[in-house]
Amino acid sequence: MAAALLALIALPAYAFCAPFDTPQSKLTIPGTVVLAADGTVLQRDGSDGFRIPVSLDQVAPAAIQATIAAEDQRFRDHPGIDPVAMFRAALKFPSERSGASTITQQLARRLYLDGGGGPLPVRKARESLIAFQLEAHHSKDEILNLYLNEVYYGRGAYGIEAAARVYFGVSAANLDLARASFLAGLPQLPSVYEPAVDDSAARARQAYVLGRMEAEGSISAAQARAAVAEPLALLPDIEPALAPHFVAWAMEELARLRPDLAGERGLVIETTLDAGLQQESERLARMHVANLADRNVTNAAVTVVEPETGRVLAMVGGVGGEETGGAINMAVAPRQPGSALKPFLYAAAFERGYTAATPLLDVPAAFETKDGLYSPQNFDKQFHGVVPLRVALASSFNVPAVRTLEAIGIPAFLEIAHRFGLNTLTEAERYGLALTLGGAEVRLIDLTAAYAALGAGGVYAEPFAVTRVRATDGTVLYERRPRTTREAASPEHAYLLADILDDADARIPGFGVSTPFELPFRAAAKTGTTTGFRDNWTMGFTSSFAVGVWVGNADGSPMREVSGIDGAGPIWRDVMLAAAMVKDPGWPVRPRGLVDADVCSPTGLLPGPDCPHPERELFVAGTEPRETESYYRRQADGMVAVFPPIEAIAWARDAGLRVGAPGAGEGQLRIVDPQPGSVFSVAPELRSQELVLRAEPPPGTTMVTFRINGETVAQLSPPDSRAVWALRPGVFELQVSARMNDGSVAVATSTFEVKPR
Repeated sequence: MAAALLALIALPAYAFCAPFDTPQSKLTIPGTVVLAADGTVLQRDGSDGFRIPVSLDQVAPAAIQATIAAEDQRFRDHPGIDPVAMFRAALKFPSERSGASTITQQLARRLYLDGGGGPLPVRKARESLIAFQLEAHHSKDEILNLYLNEVYYGRGAYGIEAAARVYFGVSAANLDLARASFLAGLPQLPSVYEPAVDDSAARARQAYVLGRMEAEGSISAAQARAAVAEPLALLPDIEPALAPHFVAWAMEELARLRPDLAGERGLVIETTLDAGLQQESERLARMHVANLADRNVTNAAVTVVEPETGRVLAMVGGVGGEETGGAINMAVAPRQPGSALKPFLYAAAFERGYTAATPLLDVPAAFETKDGLYSPQNFDKQFHGVVPLRVALASSFNVPAVRTLEAIGIPAFLEIAHRFGLNTLTEAERYGLALTLGGAEVRLIDLTAAYAALGAGGVYAEPFAVTRVRATDGTVLYERRPRTTREAASPEHAYLLADILDDADARIPGFGVSTPFELPFRAAAKTGTTTGFRDNWTMGFTSSFAVGVWVGNADGSPMREVSGIDGAGPIWRDVMLAAAMVKDPGWPVRPRGLVDADVCSPTGLLPGPDCPHPERELFVAGTEPRETESYYRRQADGMVAVFPPIEAIAWARDAGLRVGAPGAGEGQLRIVDPQPGSVFSVAPELRSQELVLRAEPPPGTTMVTFRINGETVAQLSPPDSRAVWALRPGVFELQVSARMNDGSVAVATSTFEVKPR
């Protein structure tokens, strides 16, 4: 009697006072797991398993009840061991083994005995002592939480959260009764109950768990029957990795930010990815690329960035197979962006006094460069005369962009591009004036983040993937600090650019009435297509998300006549619609510093008495026009004529406009054909091919001379000013000289190219 009394006194003393390692230090250390923002498993270590630690309040009550019913019905009442269960097991031993281990004992065995502990009686005694210690140092909820995070459920899943993800693709908080009871039955014999082999044993175990829950009164018989009958929709045992390019990029980010964590085991890496949007973006990209297969399109990349924070919501690095560069993450591979850089050129122009109404010239022009004359062409091979900046940007006209870059200077453009995170443009000076047409290289993820900054009112947030890293016990090892941002452009200039890129009417001259950019909500959009159709892009944004799409071939081979409109554009539209299902699109708030004013297009000045096209335009306060235009003037016969700049007079005449008289344009010699920068092809199947050379000499001309590369082709007397030249491959400079009756000579030049087909 005294010995028993001494034992009763000694046991609690031992439990509280004996040396005892914390259970957290004994947890199994499985492999690393990478999670999407909602907890979806993106990548896991299949060999070592994985754990996603959660607190008890992040586990569905049904899962807690099912676990207790399956493993330890009197868990809340015993001190670590269950005398009733032990007595029952002793009566049946050795003819039948009956489970007598409590949840606390199972935890003790897993953490402290490592599956050993000697013969059964010795092991049970050691389990019991450790169980007493666990109960002495931890509450019931703490023990249950440790158990639910440590127990093995099969498929490499340690803990209830990992199991819920790997079997059902949901969090432990969202487990219903059917799935909770299924998982609660697995820890007893995970390999036996593995449903991929035969789900009958696992289903039988589930029915047993539900029966225990019904017997103890936590569920009704009807609930038990419904749970047994409910289809479980189990995921395949091994699913293909989701977003592998994104995961690799996230791991590189972590290694850069925390090199001490690189290679560590047992990490839980939480990311920004929206798993649903990622899967839908990949599906859409694959579908559209397949539709373009006959035009030599094999790949596409998509990125979605949250403007306010820089969170990367989706990253499809490519949809091509291994043979077409599928292993290359095209979302971070530098490629030429074409005209997709133009918004940032005009952002720099705004800072130097330009407005959305500033008139720009879209007429033939040749620019002196270190490599010779440079004559940009528009995508539609036409020129549009005097156009407002709004139309020049929305319609993506090339000549006005090059003229603007020449006017503000390459350093100004580079400076603002770097503010928007386009840091791959470090050596862009060597591209000269072609820089604004995409002659340099950028990364899709960086360009998307730059457009996202426009959607955030000019505030740039660096794109990122990793939000938090935890150890296997839940300890936070890294957490991203509050966002660090910078002002890349003023709110007023950012809003102006957004408004222009959303302007369907301003887009018509360059793209026509029907484009893929029309959405049921406001959205800015811009395309880019490189020379030779090697890359094409569509970029755009709302205030809630920015979407960037690249289409092309990883090896740089050209597509067949695929532009940003029919290549990247349809993917962009569909991904924007998918993103709008996830986040309310929204639109940037108009800054108070913007005002409205009436202007006469295309002059950007106040409408004069004969202005036929007064329009409402947005201006930063203080930049609205003060002068009245005289571009349109009524003539003596009552008709209105235009008085364009000298460089646009010839264009205006060709366009059928009435150019003001008298003397408008006199003294100007103009080459009508070929236009500067024109490219012609020689068809080998034709015996001879000729090019008509045409000039428009000024009044008073007595002789017109045509020379190609210094060789005289023809000398003509007005009004005859046409010559014929036999085509041959090469680059040529046409020089036309007009001798006047006063002895003076006017000269004009045009450079063109002839290619073999």
